[in-house]
Amino acid sequence: MIRELRIRNLALIEDVHVEFSSGFSVFTGETGAGKSILVGAIGLLLGERASSEQVRSGSDEAEVNGVFELHDMRKPLAEVFEQNGIPREAGECIVRRVISRSGKNRVYINQVPLPLSVLKTVGDNLVDFHGQHEHQSLLDPDNPSRTIDGLSGVAGPAAEYGARYDALAAAREALSAHDRRAADLAARRDVIEFAHNEIKTLSLAAGEESRLEEELALLSSSSQRLECVSKINDLLADDETGINRAIGTIRKSLETLGRFDPSALPWLTDMQPPASVFSALEAYCGSYLEKAGAALDPSQLDAINARLAKIQRLKKKYGCDFDGLITKEKQLAADLVALGNTGADRELLAQQEASARGACLKAGAALSAGRRKQAAAFDRAITAEMAKLGFTGGEWKTEFVPFDSPQAFGLEDARFLVRTNPGEPLLPLVKIASGGEVSRLMLAIKTVLASHDHIPILVFDEIDSGIGGMLAKEVAVALVSLSASHQVLCISHLHQIASLADHHYHVYKDAQAGRTVTMVKQLTKEERIDEISRMLGGDSAIARKHAEELLRKKG
Repeated sequence: MIRELRIRNLALIEDVHVEFSSGFSVFTGETGAGKSILVGAIGLLLGERASSEQVRSGSDEAEVNGVFELHDMRKPLAEVFEQNGIPREAGECIVRRVISRSGKNRVYINQVPLPLSVLKTVGDNLVDFHGQHEHQSLLDPDNPSRTIDGLSGVAGPAAEYGARYDALAAAREALSAHDRRAADLAARRDVIEFAHNEIKTLSLAAGEESRLEEELALLSSSSQRLECVSKINDLLADDETGINRAIGTIRKSLETLGRFDPSALPWLTDMQPPASVFSALEAYCGSYLEKAGAALDPSQLDAINARLAKIQRLKKKYGCDFDGLITKEKQLAADLVALGNTGADRELLAQQEASARGACLKAGAALSAGRRKQAAAFDRAITAEMAKLGFTGGEWKTEFVPFDSPQAFGLEDARFLVRTNPGEPLLPLVKIASGGEVSRLMLAIKTVLASHDHIPILVFDEIDSGIGGMLAKEVAVALVSLSASHQVLCISHLHQIASLADHHYHVYKDAQAGRTVTMVKQLTKEERIDEISRMLGGDSAIARKHAEELLRKKG
């Protein structure tokens, strides 16, 4: 519920602070006292558009603050808080709206600055506002379907249909994606075939490029390699200056020296490994020269260069590395297979789509039957409430308009038709011109749907427009009944409604420092008697006695 409302520098309001309680609250006052300003302030808290002209003369900005109690936050509102990073502060929602004369507006929810669109979404989940066709969920084109689907017995079929529709949507998308891909492949068939053959002709193998580059490096350096090996081999094989012969002479000298001086013997041991190494090296060089000479083929160098050039050209053409060429060849081959299987694949996907469509239509038929059954009972109940609220001979009817194909929320759209006067045709609700009539119709709906409605606060402006007598009493009784499950705020001119309220606020003008200001005051029991006497037509003893009697019956 809304617990507090603070308004500063808005039109004729300089500074007003109102505290609210649960139940049924009524606002009364003379015409022009500023009740519309109060209603406008509540509208600003709900995300209605603001104008710099609303700022009180002499002030730079106006401000409206509202404190809402949210001990039991419903899922839709909780999701808005979570998505926008709004903290959940001890079950409260503190809304602050600042309107600047310069045209700049600021919105804060629990001290978090937010765009106006978020405030409107929060407002839609907190308050249902009925008056002058503003912020009225009843006139929302999507409201009839939401209302009917919220009735008992519809939720189950609606959930089943939703699952079947999702499956149908998935099957449709799979078929559509196949058709798009098939069309794209068909349009590029020649390109795909050419590219596939171009890459396939090379018969690429994993790691081939690295191996070819290594072979190329060896072939390109053959003369330098042979020259090096020949020099080593010549040194090792020279009988006069050969290393082996020199080592042999050194060994003999060391052996002789060792016989005379044992300290030379370790050197004799160290000479053994180099001798064996040079022997092996001589053998390696001989073999290397023999193999290199036999393998040297100038045409092989040209062949490797040519193949690497082809590979490099294709890499540049297709914008990938060597492994990417192999992957692309596989992809192109898969595309060619897909082209060959297009007909069979589409037939299978079409069968799946047809099966999903059949299941969706079956679930849709069950949902439609449930909707019509519940809507018929809903229509009878609303029509009965309309009779109590002054629509003698009126009728409420839910009409279902079928779609050409299944939609996300069913096989048909719902709309509300209404007849407010006998002999008149049933017309769409949006064509009802009177704000008072719309408010009373919403009152009828809220009365019927009280146990299902998730919006906790209801505001009715000018709900008593054009009514009086026993009809006014019926409207008042309906509001009292509705206040058992909602916080109800009502702007009224009728004593029948004011006398049944739990809390009575008086809106009036006062002169302060030479300027007119609008004030709001919660009335005591004695003050309520005075106000209701005024509403009855004066402050006569008869009017006052009548007012006392009305309040006594209420109490």
